[in-house]
Amino acid sequence: AVVQRRVREAVVSTQSTGDHTIEGDKLLETLDDHCAVYHQILKRVWPAAQRDIVYASHKQQLDIQSGEEHPSWIVCNVSCDHPSKPESDSSYTRASIEVVMFCQTIGKGPSRKDIKCKIVYSASVNPGGWAPSAAVRAVSQREYPKFLKKISSFAVDHVKNSPVKF
Repeated sequence: AVVQRRVREAVVSTQSTGDHTIEGDKLLETLDDHCAVYHQILKRVWPAAQRDIVYASHKQQLDIQSGEEHPSWIVCNVSCDHPSKPESDSSYTRASIEVVMFCQTIGKGPSRKDIKCKIVYSASVNPGGWAPSAAVRAVSQREYPKFLKKISSFAVDHVKNSPVKF
């Protein structure tokens, strides 16, 4: 099993290296220890125009609540404007996103078989501009489950030979 901390690490790593829908990913600005602004260029899905996204990503460990054994984590990605990547200067169609992932470790350990990670994931993507609705549905139905499977397997592979760390 994987603890929430490792799933969060896997999401960050998968977003920048393992997501085949992303053509380019650049850090624009670090706002603080928990928040940064990124620019992503998405691969073109024919026949629609190529998209880009500018978003703020906030990663935060939440306080332990009554009855919980371990802290939970939340990651929020929300579209924003940034002076270094104005939409008017972009040769891409600007998409917008609102993504939230909550991860919580359940169980006490000490071994991986004694714990599990509860994940709540919600994503709202507006492709911006014109895109055929059938293409948007097809990409969503294919990529959403693929992403969740990929971060799950990446997280498990990432920790399989390491001790449990909360």
